[in-house]
Amino acid sequence: MLNIRINFQVDLKKLGAKLAVFLIAISHLVVPPTAQALTTPAKPEKSVTVSLTYLKVTTTKSEAKAALASDTVKYFDAEALAFLTTYSDGWDMKEWKCLQNIWQKESHFNPKAKNMSSGAYGIAQFMPSTWGNYGVEKTAEAKLQIKYGLRYIYKRYGSASDPNGACNAWAFWQKNRWY
Repeated sequence: MLNIRINFQVDLKKLGAKLAVFLIAISHLVVPPTAQALTTPAKPEKSVTVSLTYLKVTTTKSEAKAALASDTVKYFDAEALAFLTTYSDGWDMKEWKCLQNIWQKESHFNPKAKNMSSGAYGIAQFMPSTWGNYGVEKTAEAKLQIKYGLRYIYKRYGSASDPNGACNAWAFWQKNRWY
């Protein structure tokens, strides 16, 4: 018969110190309920729904910004892309409707639309000279066309004191059939 004796010694000081370190580390991960009650809850973002030509979009400003920064943005419908861009930049719905009216009349949001008689091209129907004035080459990329088209409207029809550039442009378009 085999007799085995096991001596087991516990150093209570070392065990207590390790337990204290462990509890302190865990306490930083757990927020006590009293601390949660003292923080104010984040205000939920306002969601907006807009009906576009081919789809309906419901979004918030932060969701719009995230969508524009995503890798899939190149597959977005040009009208949806224009809406997300303007909405994430803080445009109100009135301004969006004015812009939508102009670009719907000009190109139906087709980034490859071309006016054979004038040479105007793209969503915003830039004239060849307008492309040159911006120092950019004509592009079929909707995201860039929208960026340049919005810059054109802001510089020509809006200012820091008058953010109604798109509605000013729409009013001009209605009188002249160009902007």
